[in-house]
Amino acid sequence: MAVKSLRMGTAVEGVVEVLDPACGEGELLTAVVDAVPPLMRRKLVLRGFDTDMEAVERARMLLAGYGVAAVEIHCGDFLAAIAESGFGLQMDFGLGEQARPSGCWVERFDLVISNPPYVRTQVLGAAAAQKLAGRFGLSGRVDLYHAFVRGMSLALREGGVLGLLTSNRFLTVQSGASVRSWLADHFQLLRLVDLGDTKLFSAAVLPAVVVGLRRTGEKKQDCEFIRVYEDRGEQGQPARDVRSVLEVLDFSFSGVARTGGVRFNVQTGRLHAAAGGDTPWAMSNEGIDSWLATMRRNSEGVFSDVGKVCVGIKSTADAVFVRDDWERLPESERPEEELLHPLVTHHLAQRWHLQRGAGRGKRVLYPYKMESQNREPVDLADYPGAKAYLLKHEERLKGRNYVIEAGRKWYEIWVPQRPSDWMCEKIAFPDISENNRFFLVDKGWVINGDCYWIRPRPGKDESWLHLMLAVANSSFALKFYDAVFHNKLYAGRRRFMSQYVSRFPLPKRARAVEILGLMPELLRASAEQDAGEVSRLERKLDEAVWRAFGLGEKGAR
Repeated sequence: MAVKSLRMGTAVEGVVEVLDPACGEGELLTAVVDAVPPLMRRKLVLRGFDTDMEAVERARMLLAGYGVAAVEIHCGDFLAAIAESGFGLQMDFGLGEQARPSGCWVERFDLVISNPPYVRTQVLGAAAAQKLAGRFGLSGRVDLYHAFVRGMSLALREGGVLGLLTSNRFLTVQSGASVRSWLADHFQLLRLVDLGDTKLFSAAVLPAVVVGLRRTGEKKQDCEFIRVYEDRGEQGQPARDVRSVLEVLDFSFSGVARTGGVRFNVQTGRLHAAAGGDTPWAMSNEGIDSWLATMRRNSEGVFSDVGKVCVGIKSTADAVFVRDDWERLPESERPEEELLHPLVTHHLAQRWHLQRGAGRGKRVLYPYKMESQNREPVDLADYPGAKAYLLKHEERLKGRNYVIEAGRKWYEIWVPQRPSDWMCEKIAFPDISENNRFFLVDKGWVINGDCYWIRPRPGKDESWLHLMLAVANSSFALKFYDAVFHNKLYAGRRRFMSQYVSRFPLPKRARAVEILGLMPELLRASAEQDAGEVSRLERKLDEAVWRAFGLGEKGAR
């Protein structure tokens, strides 16, 4: 697709300049050569960068016999070179100083194609991340591929083609907003392919491919969007047998493809990219658009209007703060019961209610005043048992320099949330789950960082919690999630993060009467662990949720 898109640009007559800024052993550059007709190969000038000298040597050997116009593979840091704004020692490529104004990058490549390294802030380190942010005008969480995307863009001439293979996370997560915004502002996007869990590559991240033309000025995006994930639905749907899923990524096929005994659901549509990049990129097609339009006509607000969606606590020293054997400690160093609270983790997650006996599991040492509206740690002098226990782990806890540098006491939890919020009824749910598992949590329980939770906003009674719980656990919520967010991992697991759940819709209150009437019965049956009655009421409640959004007929789903 990227090579074909060169025809849409205005390549310099005579040669086609191709760059891979993180070329490794030259696989993508080789793929470019293989994709063009033999006569065109003599016009290809292949350039590459990599910091691994052995990989550079192998790339040079691999490309040497292809009969292209020129091959230049440099051992060096592409990002450092481009940040210095010019074709200096590393980026000369034979142009000389006369080819560039002083202090200015020359956009000269016809095609930039790359699978840039994906390294998150935590691995890069704060100093390296800050340096990259300063060089390339990045903000928020900085990943190495963010800088590569900007650098690759700067290396392209007007009308040049970008072929980007990277993690699909940027499509849907908040940290990808800057990449979404940059691509939409600087490119005429042609095709986006979310390769999902196809496992076409050995990397742990799920990949996506973006192809676009470098364009300045205003542009109307009309980008083809293809999404491919393993089909985990009804096996009765007919499937098209193919040798490889790559055969059905030309925008001519939509449906189920089968290869090697595995079924993949191939969806096609157009890219819906809201201005600014803050909203996740989504697929638009006639079916999805009609479905969402009906839902919106019957909606009245979203979860964040009536509840606050938060992540759980993050101690950054769970071995110290979280245990299931506090009572076995010597009495002299056993924290006071007042500071020990039952802890919700993803292991306890199930729909509607916590598992019976869950309170006998892990408890967290939570050294804060529970009545406090703000984060106010207790005075350890008032809790001799907790003090003795924490002092045994003082060296480890003080080793968390970021806690001390933030002006916190050494024995604090890094992300404690507001203590008083734990004293209200709330909804909790695991961060990662194949299906929706939202459940009520009683007062006094603390939620761990592998889960999120929803507390009602001031003035909102428990009926709003029940309405949110019903919608969140419905099959409707899964379809909404997949249509609007679609942040899936391997094996169909979804990421139920606050940025998504906070946007779950609520039906108009007048249409929610049936839902609220069923909820007390279902919660009672769930508390009594009456599986048969729960199953019967779940089916009724699920239908009621669909009807509340005006989607009662099967054909509307």
